[in-house]
Amino acid sequence: MSSVKILKKIKGNLNDEIIDRVYLDEVEVSLEYFQENELDLERIDKIKFESKKVEQLITETLKEAEDYLPKLKNALNNSAELFKNGKEADASELLDKTLEGIQWYLEVINGIISLIDNKELKNKGNKILSDFTQALNRAMVALQNENYDYLGDLLEVEMVEYIDKLKVFNQELLEEY
Repeated sequence: MSSVKILKKIKGNLNDEIIDRVYLDEVEVSLEYFQENELDLERIDKIKFESKKVEQLITETLKEAEDYLPKLKNALNNSAELFKNGKEADASELLDKTLEGIQWYLEVINGIISLIDNKELKNKGNKILSDFTQALNRAMVALQNENYDYLGDLLEVEMVEYIDKLKVFNQELLEEY
């Protein structure tokens, strides 16, 4: 049986759960690795899947994000300060890492929004994400145009404001779950 067929069968038996971990002969691999690689399953003695309830996974992720958002806010402020002080190389490096973190959070929150039933929260989250994405786009244009003072202001004021809004929204989602 192929890994795709195995996953299909397992997912068909999951009730309000998501595969959280995959083990091949006691070695943990990502679900993506299991799905995307042509594994010779004949050579594997034991395949083990662990699942979690969707609500539990959402709560764990939101709690992780709750700790992570203040770090993103600090990194945006530090990047802004570096840009304003003419330290573009250091600022760009920090901003790249910060944007990776923001990207992770946006993907996670987008996934959570797609799972919730509360229309009011769903609409609020989609609006914040849409507005935040526009602010990110303005920041990227400023970076491409080497308009570092404007970029610093965008990061320090607008982007930080959206991180604060996301923090409040994250808390609202936690209260919902």
